[in-house]
Amino acid sequence: MYKVINRFKEKNHDGHIYEVGDNYPADGKKLVKTRAEALTEIHKEYDVAFLKAVEEPKKAITKPTPKQPSTDEKSDA
Repeated sequence: MYKVINRFKEKNHDGHIYEVGDNYPADGKKLVKTRAEALTEIHKEYDVAFLKAVEEPKKAITKPTPKQPSTDEKSDA
């Protein structure tokens, strides 16, 4: 995942404007890894990078709880 660190207009996403703090790519837009990596480098003309790579938050792994015997079962006694 990437975070926007400098505002820019993405020519590959129909001119979508990315604001500082936005996630890249925007919802519904395709991530092209080579493009994202290029945007993390300092641009020659503007002398800034536009994206910063960030780790995606890891999902907590939950262990299934063991099935308890039902107390609602009727006995034949």
